[in-house]
Amino acid sequence: MLKDIIDPEFYKLLKEGAERILKNQYVRVLAHFDGDGGSAAIILTTALRRVGIKFHLGFIKSLDGESFRQRIQEFSDIYTIVVDAGSDQAKFIEEYDNVCILDHHFFQENSFKGLNINARQFGIDGTRGACGATMAFVMALAMNEKNSDLLPFLVSGIIADKQDIGGYTGLNQVIMEHYAKDLKTIRTLNFEGHNLTDGITYSTDPFFMDLSGKPDNVRKVLENLGISPDKSIFDITEDEKRILAEFLSFKLLEQNSGSEAIKYLENDMIKFDQLGFTSKEISTLVDGNAKVGMNSVPVIFFLGDKSQREEMVNNWRIFKTKLIEYTYRAFKEIYEEPNVRYFYAPESEMAGAISGIMMLYLLKQDKPLIGFNVGNNDTKVSGRGSRRQVQKGLNLSLVMRESAKEVGGSGGGHDIAAGAVIPRGKEKQFVETANRLIGEQLGKTTL
Repeated sequence: MLKDIIDPEFYKLLKEGAERILKNQYVRVLAHFDGDGGSAAIILTTALRRVGIKFHLGFIKSLDGESFRQRIQEFSDIYTIVVDAGSDQAKFIEEYDNVCILDHHFFQENSFKGLNINARQFGIDGTRGACGATMAFVMALAMNEKNSDLLPFLVSGIIADKQDIGGYTGLNQVIMEHYAKDLKTIRTLNFEGHNLTDGITYSTDPFFMDLSGKPDNVRKVLENLGISPDKSIFDITEDEKRILAEFLSFKLLEQNSGSEAIKYLENDMIKFDQLGFTSKEISTLVDGNAKVGMNSVPVIFFLGDKSQREEMVNNWRIFKTKLIEYTYRAFKEIYEEPNVRYFYAPESEMAGAISGIMMLYLLKQDKPLIGFNVGNNDTKVSGRGSRRQVQKGLNLSLVMRESAKEVGGSGGGHDIAAGAVIPRGKEKQFVETANRLIGEQLGKTTL
């Protein structure tokens, strides 16, 4: 039972939220516009559907105060659940008491009259130990313990937020130990797809220079290693897995990847036979559809409309193809400052993904990376660091918030990954402030 594995005050707050939600015949769900938020949306909408509560699902792209308030005001008379966002934006909707926020990001205390349920309130590391899907899952359990079968989408969110690297920790670990103990996990290469060729060709986590996006090169490598390119990752022998893992590990080392990235080469994969996908595949399908603006497709599919499968998989392929192409392009156009690197992304939904790939797999781990996407009126910013940088003092949530504030924008997020929205044309000034703040955090000299 949920009450046996979490803090009593945490459980009490979740039950209060569940009671408020269950009193309604119609509920609005607003989820963050990414793989974690999409996974959380599947959990919450399924839980609502099971108790006969009608719902409207929307996704949040911009987290600046004005945009967030406008989204709440669209249907201000309807009870609203905000998941994977909202804690730090609650100060912009303080008067609304018909909103329940389920979040895990850094936030500043405010006078919000609704429910703001954040993992960090209970000593849980929201960067490593709980994601948006985690918060959605515990709320679903508070509504009904039978919702424990929604665990695949908890795992999907954890993977999307990269909280599975190095193993589960915090609340994620507690939940998995309690609710996933009967599931069979397979330690294998961290790929998705029907065969090894597809798995490596479409691989962005990990990303392999001159292999990702290049199927002819992949086939040639596999044949040279004596491994059939058409084999599934679940069908290769232990010797073949060892040979391929060694080759790809050296490949990552040649790319400046750190130890954190190499750990992600292999992972515990869960096969959810009832869904027809592995844990990694569910995560990347949800995230890929979100990145091409088709967030609702996997939600509809996993709610039971199997006719959406082909479109969902095609959207994933489109996303992967574009992401790989944009990553190669951005890698050639990196700008250097003493304490930070930055680049310009062609699409707003790609900036974060590109930043994550280059930070983890392609760039030296000496300073964080910022990606800009310049729009008509404003610029979306995505920052990524490494766990080693965080250990040395990096807090990108603070950097994004303060740098954005300096130029008339807003920002926040995690210590290792954060974002902002700033006025168009203020990118250079933003970088100057970020460069100074990062230098102060990491004890470097700012030139």
